[in-house]
Amino acid sequence: MKITMSQPKIILNIIKVIHEKLEIVSEKDKLISIAIWDFSDNGKISKTDIRNGLRKLAEDEKLFHLEDDVSLYLQGWIPDEEIKIGINHKRFKEFYKEHFQELKPPTGKIEFLDEESALKLGDKKCALPPYRSEHYFCRIVFEYPVGEAIDWSTIAEKMDMLREDVKGTERNKRSLYDTVRAINKRVKEVLGIDELFIWEGNTIKRIQ
Repeated sequence: MKITMSQPKIILNIIKVIHEKLEIVSEKDKLISIAIWDFSDNGKISKTDIRNGLRKLAEDEKLFHLEDDVSLYLQGWIPDEEIKIGINHKRFKEFYKEHFQELKPPTGKIEFLDEESALKLGDKKCALPPYRSEHYFCRIVFEYPVGEAIDWSTIAEKMDMLREDVKGTERNKRSLYDTVRAINKRVKEVLGIDELFIWEGNTIKRIQ
């Protein structure tokens, strides 16, 4: 089973950590120990997600086998707890060389393509429903610099001026929240980034 971007942060971090470990141990070491915390991206990835990611790579890709995974089932973080992995160095390095570049999320500046109703990052495009809330939301918010807080009511008022099908109605905060959530979900699935827009009180920011 080929690895996809459905779990970019988890899978990428596991591959990266194991690769770095293999760089400092001998190829004669068929059993390596890695601190579970190292897989967590400083606590941003849960132990459950780490466990599922390791099992996916072990069972689906056959990259290694878990010798001692009891710690992965314990609640909370325990100082210096480790997972033991039995690994074929050659197999893992071949996989890393073949797949890692395509697993890396695109980097660079996110662009909004108004005529295409799409967000672009690198060579990837995330299509949005044309002439609908997501499209108009991005048209408005991308007029502001990254990091600038915009009052939600300002965005809602401008969107209502653009949307013919909502003339005479008042867009509420909840509908705007749903629009932001839908866009963030879409860009995470297609572009592999966690968030593009965030709420702070009554304001919205573009963070990338």
